[in-house]
Amino acid sequence: MDRFAAMVTFVRVAELGSLSAAARELGLSQPAVSQQITGLERHLRTRLFHRSTRKLALTSTGETYLERARRIVDEVAEVEDNLVGLSTELKGSLRIQAPSGLGQKYLAPLIVDFHRLHPSLTVELVLGDHVADLLEEGVDVAFRLGTLAPTAVVTRKIASVSRLLVASPDYLAIYGNPETPDELARHVHVRFSWAPAGEHLMLIGPQGTVTVEVTSIFRANNSFVLAEAIKSGLGVGGVQLPLVYDLLEKGELVRVMQQYAYSPMDLHAVYPSGRFIPRKVRTLVDHIVASLPQVPGLDLPSRLAARSHQ
Repeated sequence: MDRFAAMVTFVRVAELGSLSAAARELGLSQPAVSQQITGLERHLRTRLFHRSTRKLALTSTGETYLERARRIVDEVAEVEDNLVGLSTELKGSLRIQAPSGLGQKYLAPLIVDFHRLHPSLTVELVLGDHVADLLEEGVDVAFRLGTLAPTAVVTRKIASVSRLLVASPDYLAIYGNPETPDELARHVHVRFSWAPAGEHLMLIGPQGTVTVEVTSIFRANNSFVLAEAIKSGLGVGGVQLPLVYDLLEKGELVRVMQQYAYSPMDLHAVYPSGRFIPRKVRTLVDHIVASLPQVPGLDLPSRLAARSHQ
């Protein structure tokens, strides 16, 4: 038995809580994973897991062993990663998850450019606005918008996305340009399908946060579909500035309620584990962060810090 390989398998089974999930991640069969765990228990002469038909649970001995095994596995991984770092070539696979809007318009070209720099990598980009289970879905890094749950794994805030209200020139010519929350409430709205329950908007204005009751006549779960609906004159809608910056520049969309806006949405890089972040993941995130200044409508941490000291 390869004791270190069995230790790695044990750590992943314990973290994922599933033999099958660990097998998928490690590229092994489930029987092979089970045999490694059994062999490790036989070698240690103790039971590491309580097994039932529904779940696996660590024994008290397993919990103690996990803490120490993690440290060993991480230290070996770090040593190997540093040695590999002596070469500029990145190898292996990299699975990335990103929101559909920013992912398609800005992150995808940056990731394609990254792959050109590191052609030995196998890269998979999954676009979607659902919150992926990084471990279960084998995601190496996810880019997520908004407030993250307290239970979220390790994150790095890389930008804030400005959001504002817009409409088409034709719509405003017919129905007028709202300037106050009361006027805005009389207009029809285009909104995301996953917008919070209840027909209201939360906006930040000169006097602080205001709530505006609205009527939504069109919903979709895709930023570009919503932008097209607003551009066609269906109503007023909230948008992420980077996704419609070009339409505003060309006059195809017009900002309404100039003194009001949504609160910005933070953009994070999210990792499945903070114990060890592979060099290929760190290099990708650094590549994207270095390229973000060219994306319009983003507030970067450096800009926010400079603003706070003015």
